[in-house]
Amino acid sequence: MSTAQIQVTHHSNRKCKFSESADLEINGKVLVTPTFASRLKSDGEMRIYNNVRSSYAPKQLSAYVVRLLDVGRTLYSSMKSTAVSNLGINQMTLDNKFTPKSDEKVLLIDPALEYLYYTANMERLAVTPFVSHTVRDYITKFLNKTKELDKAKLNGEDGVIGKNLLRETEHTNFWTCVYKDANMRMKLIRDTFNVELKAKTDVLIPPVPLITSSHLLDVAIDMNEKSRAFSPALSQDERKCADYFVLKPNVLKNEHMMSTIKEYVSTSESELTLFKFKNLNLCYENMALERVAFKSFLMELSLVSQHFENKAFGLLESGNQTFPAAFSSFAIVSTGFNLDREDQRKDQKDIPPFANRYDRTNMIMQDKPTFMKTIENNGHTIPCDCRVCIDNPSIPETDFIEYNRRAKGHYLLCRELEMTEIINAIEKQESQMGFEKLLRSSLKNLTDIIPR
Repeated sequence: MSTAQIQVTHHSNRKCKFSESADLEINGKVLVTPTFASRLKSDGEMRIYNNVRSSYAPKQLSAYVVRLLDVGRTLYSSMKSTAVSNLGINQMTLDNKFTPKSDEKVLLIDPALEYLYYTANMERLAVTPFVSHTVRDYITKFLNKTKELDKAKLNGEDGVIGKNLLRETEHTNFWTCVYKDANMRMKLIRDTFNVELKAKTDVLIPPVPLITSSHLLDVAIDMNEKSRAFSPALSQDERKCADYFVLKPNVLKNEHMMSTIKEYVSTSESELTLFKFKNLNLCYENMALERVAFKSFLMELSLVSQHFENKAFGLLESGNQTFPAAFSSFAIVSTGFNLDREDQRKDQKDIPPFANRYDRTNMIMQDKPTFMKTIENNGHTIPCDCRVCIDNPSIPETDFIEYNRRAKGHYLLCRELEMTEIINAIEKQESQMGFEKLLRSSLKNLTDIIPR
């Protein structure tokens, strides 16, 4: 029986203060860090990602992330209709119909169970056959309770609790039950890992709660430990299990909780620890305290990764923090093509047909009118030297499908160039590069989080 190892190889000439470029081997596949892992949510995005890799051979785009709720339409799109109609999908169907081919890229399957708390994708989870019945049953009951709550308010009943309080209470109660009930906990872990393994994930990622309190941090730590202990029984090649922490941004200001996390990751048996700060945007002026805390967090992780022989960290849904996180501590950084903004839309139906496009200089997204104005001010040429823009100098102004395809390919290559810039700066001992690049961009406030 082979063992799917995670191994970090350090190089003395690829370290510069709080920055490092290492070789991270996951399941026999080697990533030169930092690596950008695009989060893919559809078969169309998967085709764009694969086309960019086959056409331009980027070295820093050698990993990708798929959320569990997107598995059906990303990895198993050809069987999507069957999956939707058959919620009781069985093992034989998974074996015969739903097993993709593994390849040279590192695949991470994100359980994304924060949607037991956030409503953006909650209803999708309730009808996703790749998600455990434990999760789907909870969501169905919760949604019924919210309908009863709305009805009670409409009837003018007294003492009706607010939706936010209901959400907080029910979410905590669910995870407390998982924490206390061994059978429920093992079923959730087993169901999650079975799908991850069938999807050919390269490292198992545990189902953990969105951390909103010290209690849920304890639950998350317990789920990480129980998942790691249980994983060898499920994986024939003993697929390694990462630690995973999904946090609300305000947890950054809780010194006790952050200290607990830092202490845990430095002593955990897991070689890879993944983090997600849901909807975090440290650019806002009112996030000064969070920026200070995030800088301290980056410094601590950098020290751990450089001074412990086999430790690496990844940041999922890294948003605007992608570049500074990659420059400082994180071996893997990941965003969707829209910088993870879809969950923040008030009206999910009000989505323009033309995708936003990444402005490499300002390091922010541009809508189509702003992009067209930028081209006009640049002598009617695209101000970008990525290969997608060089190979496609004209703008498909009316064809939103082609416009979006190019915008997403452009985004991938921009992130590839940023990761390469970081590696080159580390090798040349240019410790100020990250600070100076952010200072020239629209992300100036993020210079506060660069350890120096």
